[in-house]
Amino acid sequence: MYKLIVRTLAREGANTLGPVKRTPIQRGLARTQTETEKPGKVANLKRYWFAKYINYIKNYERTLEQKFPRTMRVYRVFSDGSKDVYTDLKRFVAAIKKQGSYGVDSLTREELQLMHTMPRDLRKLSPLFLLSALPFTNYIIFPLALYFPRYLLTSHYWTLQQKLEFMLSDHKRRLKHNRPLFRCMQAELKSIKNEALRIKWRDAIACLGSGTHPTTKNIIACSELFSGSPYSLSNLKRKHLTELLAIHGMPIWKPFKRKRLMERGMLILRMDRAIVREGGVKEMPNEAMRWALSFRGLNPANMSTENMRRWLEQWLIISASVDQNNISLLLHSPILLAYNHSTNWILIYS
Repeated sequence: MYKLIVRTLAREGANTLGPVKRTPIQRGLARTQTETEKPGKVANLKRYWFAKYINYIKNYERTLEQKFPRTMRVYRVFSDGSKDVYTDLKRFVAAIKKQGSYGVDSLTREELQLMHTMPRDLRKLSPLFLLSALPFTNYIIFPLALYFPRYLLTSHYWTLQQKLEFMLSDHKRRLKHNRPLFRCMQAELKSIKNEALRIKWRDAIACLGSGTHPTTKNIIACSELFSGSPYSLSNLKRKHLTELLAIHGMPIWKPFKRKRLMERGMLILRMDRAIVREGGVKEMPNEAMRWALSFRGLNPANMSTENMRRWLEQWLIISASVDQNNISLLLHSPILLAYNHSTNWILIYS
């Protein structure tokens, strides 16, 4: 009897303490939960190590900047500059396609500016890119380019200080031709046959000689002189053509001087119309206004935003009365509107 009781209790205890039997549905749910927990742990582990790797890279760059500041500066100059060149190159190609489809008058102000600057920049950078592809030339080419950035690199690689310095240097070289060009304009005063026009133009010349500028109304009243004798492109003398090319920063030794001046005048005219079409001077950022003023013969250094806008608005008033026949008026406007400007005189005589 005692043995039977002991056996019964042992059998019941084994059933109680043993593993609980699960149904097939319970076993499937448990297996699914285990499988979902494993990928979650793997994903968390991957995120952890990825974050550690990113922190390592950041700290590594910081360490390199601390230990090798000059090397990292060179790396950043060429890295950021090359990205800017690639971005402008894509915009330049898009502008060429747009011009081919809709005409040059459909281009925006920025696209017209890019069409003017990008071909020259590519010609300037081509030797650098070609030579740097040769073995072991990087150790010579890139330090040399950094040592002579004005001649071997474009504005994409320049610092803000270099951009200002090089702009002022180029502008000062152009301003040296202002006085000779003014003398050429002054010498043609007696050749004007129309007495009324001669009197108006004499007053404009007198304003320039006395240290002021003629009003836009007086300049427009004399616009007839720039569509025929003596100031149209076809009537300008050789000395006059040379000085006019020089104030616009164009090479004076290349042939086809009148054709190149016509192209420059039409470029400025299209830019002016694009500015008006895009909302006027008030919609232009400061950097774009500085470039526009320098391109049109006025030194923008140390000028307030309001003064830049006011001067460019006067330019646009004259530009509105210009067409292809009297495009010479637009080319002479750097003298008519900026000859006696204080920023130009400070740059010349500083």
